[in-house]
Amino acid sequence: MIHNMIYKESYYPWVIASMSMFIVTISNGLINSGLTVFDESLLNEFGWKISELKLRDSITFLGTSVLVLGAGWLVDRIGFKLLLMFGMLLLSICYYSYSYVDSLSDIYLLHVGFTLVACSAGNLTAIVASANWVKKRKGLAIGMAIAGTSVGGILIPPMANYLNQNYGWRTSMQIEAIIPLVMFVLIFLFVRNKTKNSVEVENDPELMKGISFNKVIKSPIFYLIACSAACTYFAILALFSHIFLYMRSLNYEPQTSALAISTLALAALAGKILSGYLSDSVDTYKLFKAQMAMMLIGLLGISFLPIAIWLFLLVAGFCWGSLHTLYNYILITLFGLKDAGKINGAISLVEAIGGGLGIYLVGYIYDTFDGYSDAWLCVVVVMSIGVILSWSVKVSDRDQAQLVTNKR
Repeated sequence: MIHNMIYKESYYPWVIASMSMFIVTISNGLINSGLTVFDESLLNEFGWKISELKLRDSITFLGTSVLVLGAGWLVDRIGFKLLLMFGMLLLSICYYSYSYVDSLSDIYLLHVGFTLVACSAGNLTAIVASANWVKKRKGLAIGMAIAGTSVGGILIPPMANYLNQNYGWRTSMQIEAIIPLVMFVLIFLFVRNKTKNSVEVENDPELMKGISFNKVIKSPIFYLIACSAACTYFAILALFSHIFLYMRSLNYEPQTSALAISTLALAALAGKILSGYLSDSVDTYKLFKAQMAMMLIGLLGISFLPIAIWLFLLVAGFCWGSLHTLYNYILITLFGLKDAGKINGAISLVEAIGGGLGIYLVGYIYDTFDGYSDAWLCVVVVMSIGVILSWSVKVSDRDQAQLVTNKR
C-alpha cells in the first residue's frame, strides 16, 4: 500500500522534487554552512591562519569545477539514483573521518572527497532529477530542489553549534555522519531514474527537446550568464563561508554568529521558493536583473553598515536564493533538457571557480590586512561586475524562438 502511494503517477514527480530538496539539504548543509561552525574550534586548536583553513573550501569548489562536467555527463548517461547514493555514502565516510584530522593536509584530502560528493549529490543532480520528472511547474520544482541549500543552512549550523558546545567538534562530526547514511537508505527505497534513455520515458518527447551542448557553447548569452554567475558565487560563497567569523569579529557570541548563517539561509529559502513560483508566470529576465541589483545593496550594507547587519543579511540572503533558482530556471527554459546535465555542469564549473576564489581571497585579504573591511570591499566590487554583466543579458528574437518550454 505504501509502495503504491509513493509511486502514484499523479504526484510521484513531487516526491522526487521533495527528495531532491532533502538531499541538497544534507549535502550542501554539511559541506558548506555546517562546517563553518567548527572554524573557530579548529583555529584555536591548531593555530592556523584563516586563509589556510579556508583553502579547504576553495579546494571543494575548484575541485567541483574540474569534475562537474563529468558528473553532468554521467547524469545524462546513467541517471541520478546511483550518483545520489554514492554521494551520500561518501559524505558519511568523509564526515566521520574529519573527526580524526590533525593537520591541514588531512583536511585538504577530505575536501577532495567532498568535491566528489558535491558533484554526485549536489545541486546539479538534484536539479536535473526534478526537471526531468516534473512536467508542469518546472520553476517551482527547481526552486524546491535548490531550496535544500537554504534548508541545510537553516537547520545544520544551530545543530552543529549545539553539538560542538556540548561534545566538542570531533564527536559532533561523528554524530553528524549518521545523517547521510539515513538519506542513502531513503534514496535506495524511493528514488527512481527518469532519463531520456530510459524505457519508461521513451515515448516522452519533452525530454528530447532542447539545444545540443555544442550549439549552446556557441551562444553569447550562455557566456554572459556564466560570467555573471561566477561573480555572484564569488560574493555569496565568500559571505556564507566567512559570516560566522565576521560576526565573531563584531563581538557576537557563537550562538548568535551561527544564527547569522541560518538567517542568510532562511531568507534564501524564501527567495528560492518565491522566485520558483513566480518564474512560471512573470518575465524571468527582469526579475533576474532586479534581484542582482538588490543583492548588491545587501552586500553593501553588510560591508559598511554593520549596525543594521541583520536587515542586510535578510536582503542579501533573499536575493541570493532568488538568483540561485533563476540561474537554473533560465538555463532549463532557454536550452531545454536534451543536454541539461552537460549545460548545467558547464555553468556549475564557472560558478565553482568563482565561489572557490571568493572564499580563499577573502581569507587571504583578512590575513594580509588583519580585518574584513578590505575583504568585503573586494566582494562588493566583484558583485558590481556581476550586476553589469547581468544587465547586459538580452534575449534576442532568435533566442526567444529557441525557448523550449512555454511559461504557464
